[in-house]
Amino acid sequence: MRDLNIFFKNSVEDLRFLLDKQYLKKPAIELVGNRYRLDHNERMILYRGVFDTPSIIERKKKCAAPSEIKRLIIDGYNVLITIESYLKGKTVFRSLDGYVRDISGLYGDHTFDNFTRKSIDLLVNFIKHGTGKDSSIPPDGAFYLDYPVSNSGELAVSLRECFKKEKMNIEVNVVKNPDYSIIEEGRFSDETVIATSDTVILDKIERSFDIPDFIIRNVFQKDILDLEMIMMQKSGN
Repeated sequence: MRDLNIFFKNSVEDLRFLLDKQYLKKPAIELVGNRYRLDHNERMILYRGVFDTPSIIERKKKCAAPSEIKRLIIDGYNVLITIESYLKGKTVFRSLDGYVRDISGLYGDHTFDNFTRKSIDLLVNFIKHGTGKDSSIPPDGAFYLDYPVSNSGELAVSLRECFKKEKMNIEVNVVKNPDYSIIEEGRFSDETVIATSDTVILDKIERSFDIPDFIIRNVFQKDILDLEMIMMQKSGN
């Protein structure tokens, strides 16, 4: 992605102000985007990364530490596509609520390629080694994929083989409405943690974890666009 609009900081601040005043998000983004002449990608960053203050506070409260994960439920495409986007050099960013997101989106098509395989390897490594320094036993859990998305069956087979090979007790499910299933799984026990950045899910569960953020920070040790840091720079802190 090219350099951001010189007024992008202002747009983040203005949009958060409007959302705190309970403006609807889409017309608020149109207003801010038009004012500062933002392009499509910059508007997508606003849409996926800027929220009202109460939502930001509540989501941050839900973030679990890796060592707290006993049962892990993974929002499959949400996690894998974010990792893939990072590997491909596409725009990924840390939102105001602290979760890493991309701007690519998923509209029914997904290509199972080498980037997917690398993303799976990184995910498996996190489950084996990143979920607690004092334990070599990975958590059990479930992995959900969207049935309508192309190549979901092939991806599910590959994941099942991988988890079996690594002796991980993680069930792979391909369902029509993964959001509903994941939210229900989140009620399994107090030790269940949901790996997702999907706001619909985040706002209905108790505990969450951001796997792409963990991988970017700890495996690649790279900085990415951080909207909270932009806000801090804007205020002079």
